[in-house]
Amino acid sequence: MPPRLGLRSRILALTMPIVILVSAAIAGIIYLSLGQVLEASARDIASSEAAQLRADLTRHLVDDLVLTRDVSTGNRVSQVVDDTGTVVATTNPEVNTPMVDPAVSPGVPRVAVAGAVPGLPGNYAVAAADAPGLDGRRYTVLVAVPTRVETTALGHSTEFALIAAIGLVALLGAVTTFAVGQALRPVERMREQVESIVGSRPAPVLEVPHGRDELAKLAETLNRVLARLRDADASRRAFVADAGHELRNPLSTVRMLLDRLGEDRAPEDRRLVAARASAEVDRLAMLVDDLLILAAADERAMPITAAEVDLDDVVLGEAGLVLTRGLPLTVHVEPARVRGDAARLGRVVRNLLENGGRHGENAVRVSLVREGGVALLDVDNDGPPVVTEDRDRIFGRFVRLDGSRTRDTGGAGLGLAIVAEIVKGHGGTVEAGESPEGWCRFSVRIPLDSHSD
Repeated sequence: MPPRLGLRSRILALTMPIVILVSAAIAGIIYLSLGQVLEASARDIASSEAAQLRADLTRHLVDDLVLTRDVSTGNRVSQVVDDTGTVVATTNPEVNTPMVDPAVSPGVPRVAVAGAVPGLPGNYAVAAADAPGLDGRRYTVLVAVPTRVETTALGHSTEFALIAAIGLVALLGAVTTFAVGQALRPVERMREQVESIVGSRPAPVLEVPHGRDELAKLAETLNRVLARLRDADASRRAFVADAGHELRNPLSTVRMLLDRLGEDRAPEDRRLVAARASAEVDRLAMLVDDLLILAAADERAMPITAAEVDLDDVVLGEAGLVLTRGLPLTVHVEPARVRGDAARLGRVVRNLLENGGRHGENAVRVSLVREGGVALLDVDNDGPPVVTEDRDRIFGRFVRLDGSRTRDTGGAGLGLAIVAEIVKGHGGTVEAGESPEGWCRFSVRIPLDSHSD
């Protein structure tokens, strides 16, 4: 595949044919205009010469006129034709027949452009005028003036036009190259700045050209993209650091327990160590699963199977599992059908219930009602509500507001982040708040299925 031309070369390649065509059109217009000017000039000269020759015939006999006055001027041709149509005098012996029809109304001269004059090449403007002679006879005077552009003049004009066209094309090419270079200079600066981003931390801010043209808008757009990249890079680094820290703890515990299993211990001790190791592996698997869910959400690839879901059945199912573990739970649900992924929505309910069980003191309450086109899920616990300034931050990853809790009792800090991502994927919202009696509340709103009653 041939190499692609640069932007400047492509602009020149598109501009030069237009310049050449315009130059050719201008040359054609000039040539046609010159022909019209020459034709008009030839008509005027022929009329003037015919009038002068007619005046001379009123003062001289034909023979005396020819002998005493040279009416030959350059390549013009003059004739005197008698009333029988015979050429009795001419400035060009080779033109011995009337150049045009000599019939002219008395006192009414005419000028015509003859396509061809017998014995003369090219086109001529021929003026014809009636002239009374001194001998009493009626004559017609004819004067022919060429209308064609002379060959020499045409050659010189062509050379001049060619040189001018070449100079014009070269000038326009230089001007276009300079103008394109000036226009692309901000683009080149942006390219150099973007190229410097590789290995740069943090990414620089691009210089925005003056004005509100396309280049300024491009620079602003790139700056917004770079800002998002900086934020994403900072989040990624924090996520990787936190994930590594969270994974290191259960891995270290599993390693220690495996070492203990290798020791000579009583069967009962070995069973206890194996059970704890199994629990740590389960915890590790859950943490990895949470990390995969969040990574999929970051890539907008979280698998959500859209189907009709009875959210009240999902809430009752998750509440039943919690009740089997002895968590004091109060449940109130109304029928609510949404469109989404039942497994993901179950994960939302489960995480909120587990969060309520960890942070509540004696009771957890879950409520599902229909409210203005959305299904409203409230999960309350009788612990203190989240303070106002932390109500957005609590849905971040690896966020633990209670620093006194250990990882064993407080989790990895991913549960609420997963809730926020799943709810967002269903077109809903989640927020932390306070119940009327001052309990801690988490509220989830998900649009109802448009086909539900």
